[in-house]
Amino acid sequence: MIAVTSPLAALPAPVAVSLAQIVALVLLLGLLAAVAGVVVALVTDDRDPTTILAWLLVIALVPVLGIVLYFFIGRNYRRDTPERDRLRAAAARRDAAVLGPTYEANAGYTAQVEQRLAGTPAGKLTVLGRRVTGFPVLPADSVEVYHRGADKFARLLAEMAGAQRQIHLMYLIWQRDELTARVTEVLLERLAHGVKVRILYDWLSCLRYPKAELKRLAAAGAEVKPCYRRLAQLNYRNHMKIAVIDGTAVYTGGMNMAQEYIDGGARFAVWRDTSLRLTGPVVAVFEVLFAAIWRLNKGRGDPETGHLPPARAATGGADPPVQVLHSSVATPFKSIRDAYIVVLLGAREKVWIQSPYLVPDEPLMTAMCAAALSGTDVRLMMTGVPDRTLPFHAAHAYYKQLLDSGVKVYQYTAGFLHAKTVVVDGQWCIIGTCNFDVRSTILHDEVSCVIYDEGIAADYAAVYEDDLRECRQFTIADWWALGRRARLRNSVSRLFSRLL
Repeated sequence: MIAVTSPLAALPAPVAVSLAQIVALVLLLGLLAAVAGVVVALVTDDRDPTTILAWLLVIALVPVLGIVLYFFIGRNYRRDTPERDRLRAAAARRDAAVLGPTYEANAGYTAQVEQRLAGTPAGKLTVLGRRVTGFPVLPADSVEVYHRGADKFARLLAEMAGAQRQIHLMYLIWQRDELTARVTEVLLERLAHGVKVRILYDWLSCLRYPKAELKRLAAAGAEVKPCYRRLAQLNYRNHMKIAVIDGTAVYTGGMNMAQEYIDGGARFAVWRDTSLRLTGPVVAVFEVLFAAIWRLNKGRGDPETGHLPPARAATGGADPPVQVLHSSVATPFKSIRDAYIVVLLGAREKVWIQSPYLVPDEPLMTAMCAAALSGTDVRLMMTGVPDRTLPFHAAHAYYKQLLDSGVKVYQYTAGFLHAKTVVVDGQWCIIGTCNFDVRSTILHDEVSCVIYDEGIAADYAAVYEDDLRECRQFTIADWWALGRRARLRNSVSRLFSRLL
């Protein structure tokens, strides 16, 4: 019997494809699509090319980790989209409607200040501020500058205890300690008398602090909201510090809600900081900023409704001109960073800076060096006793270029320096919450006050000179003395800043 073999028998057997192989293929294709999407987003972005290249390198070397990191800390929320433009336009219209009466009541004052400053570096800043934030120069009935936390919080506690209608508090950090215990008791007493209390705090920055006092306040009727707690928002901080009492007085500056801002706490012998108290028409701008952050974080109700005092004009005395600058990932411009650049390049004699951190982006770094090279007395005072080592080491990587350009660098050694100030030509100054680093100038919600008053600026210049007595000047010899290993460590620390 002859065996007949089918020609089909010569074909190879079907290859068995396991479920695991299918899943792996799908994951690979998904990763490739994600990488392609991120690469396209980066290439078409309008950020600093060095930042884009740094991210492309991370994606190429560690794709999975790179995609995760990019999702949390790399996306550019300032990038224009039709929806974002629509939201910005709606917010601008809302702010204009709320602030319109204040602007109209003080139109003559604003025009007079702008005319007096026209053609000067300060005049250029008034125009920049109005264009990039929408807030013009407004009068303050009074400006009080605090250099000690004990003085600022004693005044704030007393003013809160006398509040009749509302207390709005916004802080990056709200600890649980001796100060917050005193604040809690004052707020509970005011709540019992019908005063409206709203509190905003930064969720991630306060994650490690107990919330019992905040919960107690919420149970008593206060409205308490954490900021930026969604996963996609974890890289962004509400770094503003604002306390508004009855819509008539505002406190702002570097000080958070914590006892260490009074006595240095367990870590520091001294906590050197600067804060402001303002009264008058300019306070209305801070109420608008509070309301904007409240709405952004989905707080109940509208803090503006029925709470702003009636608009009024300047009192007619020596009302200091103040312009509020606000910057965040939601604003189309890096307004405070741009203000710093205008200040540096426009100053006629000197620019004296205080900032606990120094991690500037390229435009700000260039402005600092160019100003010094052109003969301006540029001084940078930062802390010499750090609270965080990574940004402290990163700052040292910028020192060589600054020193070579003629910038004088000082490190405050009496304790921790946390003030964020700029004195320009001894004639006007900036005091606020914004550091000279890329997180503050690009990512954080920040607020600063430009005070166009020669007396206040001269007073703060004197304070700056007092602080210099607690500093050691960092020279080019100090930089070389760091050694190769330390300079390499500093350069590596600096690289991380380019991923923001």
